[in-house]
Amino acid sequence: MVKTVHAAGWSIRRFQQNDARPCIGIFRACLEAFAWRGPAGDVRPLVASLVRFESWVAEEPNAGIVGFLTMDPVNAYVDHVFVHEDWRLCGVGGGLLETARQHAGRPLTLTVDRENQFARGAYEALGWKPTGESGGRGRNAWLRLHSP
Repeated sequence: MVKTVHAAGWSIRRFQQNDARPCIGIFRACLEAFAWRGPAGDVRPLVASLVRFESWVAEEPNAGIVGFLTMDPVNAYVDHVFVHEDWRLCGVGGGLLETARQHAGRPLTLTVDRENQFARGAYEALGWKPTGESGGRGRNAWLRLHSP
């Protein structure tokens, strides 16, 4: 079991079944901030990804789970990466993405909501580049990114 320790006392480890509830909580809280997307009700795709794909959590001893990532290893595609708002700008997202990239052994791709300026800025700061986008609006407005 690979365990990566980072600054600020958090570490990354593989997802375990008892991590599902805190991951769902982070997911819902993050999506509530995206008013243009509507309610963050259906968690079934997230739960399926946590179980079916490669999944990691970032954990801090006092705060518990502070972020998570799921990745389809066959395609090196990150389908979920969410960080609790209190732990953003602490390197958690970058640490999760680097863990996934090392595991995949190649660059990653992901899709980000085009209107999520904070996430887009974070990916850009990490060197991710756009490779495509939807022509849609609201829920259908996305941008495909490729890691360095």
